[in-house]
Amino acid sequence: MKVITKQFTREILASTSFVLLALVALFAFFDLINQLDDVGKHFGLSDAFVFTALSLPARIYEVMPIAVLLASVYTMSRWASNSEFTVLRVAGLSPVSLAASLLVPGLLVVLFTYGMGELVSPPATRYAQELRVTLEKGGAVSARGYTSGVWIRDATTDEEGRKVDRYLNVKYISAQDRNVTGAWRFFEFNENGHLMRLIRSESAEYRDGGWVLHDAVAVVYPTVDVKNNAPMTERIEVRPAEEFFVKSSIGPDILSVMTSKPENMSMRDLDRYVAHLEKNNQQTEQYEIAFWTKVFYPLATLVMLALSMPFAYMNARSGGMAIKIFLGVMIGIVFYALNNIFSYLGAVNTWSPIAVAITPTAGMLFAAAVAMYLVERR
Repeated sequence: MKVITKQFTREILASTSFVLLALVALFAFFDLINQLDDVGKHFGLSDAFVFTALSLPARIYEVMPIAVLLASVYTMSRWASNSEFTVLRVAGLSPVSLAASLLVPGLLVVLFTYGMGELVSPPATRYAQELRVTLEKGGAVSARGYTSGVWIRDATTDEEGRKVDRYLNVKYISAQDRNVTGAWRFFEFNENGHLMRLIRSESAEYRDGGWVLHDAVAVVYPTVDVKNNAPMTERIEVRPAEEFFVKSSIGPDILSVMTSKPENMSMRDLDRYVAHLEKNNQQTEQYEIAFWTKVFYPLATLVMLALSMPFAYMNARSGGMAIKIFLGVMIGIVFYALNNIFSYLGAVNTWSPIAVAITPTAGMLFAAAVAMYLVERR
């Protein structure tokens, strides 16, 4: 059994490497073509190659389950066509034993996929974004999808220890130094929902657990008593200052999240941002779905190996190698489409994030079990 496991592991890993190289090279080619319009305008051809290279870890993470599926289908089909698997079945190889043998290469690929998705892909994608905006916009990273900058809520305390509710607008974040930002503007409300002050600044720098606002102007509003109709004697005060220190629970790490897509973030960043959103009573579904998808997506490689097992029970007369590979491609496309469809539907309909993330993988596992039942029953 150890010999069979080693042989399966060697062949599946070798085939996976080959298929992965082909798929990633294809995506890299298309990524490079899409950047040609900007070559000569914002950056050179060498920069385009650098951007493409930095996108490879994310591509490897995305296509890994499909690569494993195609590689394992090819391996199982080749063993079946050479009658090697028939000999193994006669020698007493059961479906459970086959699954145990496939578990070894599966776990190795799962660990590799987790490493790419958590340790390599997020920093590579972030660095590519910072390098690109440095060349195109002079180093100003704006919030994803917002031309006005980052809008974020911060429930905290002010300088006097009172609970306040702030709504911040940060124009951009420096690509070279995440502790430095562009213009600030935030509205501060008390516990009763009354506007207390508006503070504007031209730039800010994170220091000592808070933000130092440069060239700041504070507009302080008087407390309005809605039950009193008498004319107000207090006036709005404008207090300019060269520097203004604001203690905030929002640091550069939270602001940086707003410039990245959820699928390009690590699980640690997603968990930290979800905790921030929950603290401020904001919707978390989109980021929770991204978090649980990150948890279950690498495990899909094990399901892809299970899906390849029925192909080993199909002899040469059941279809040629090309047909089996085509079926593998179709299964991979269906799995990829289901992941995207359920992510969008889950965010729109506020479904359970765990259910949304695990349903495509569980569905494929059920299909693998049904297929194994049918081929064993023949």
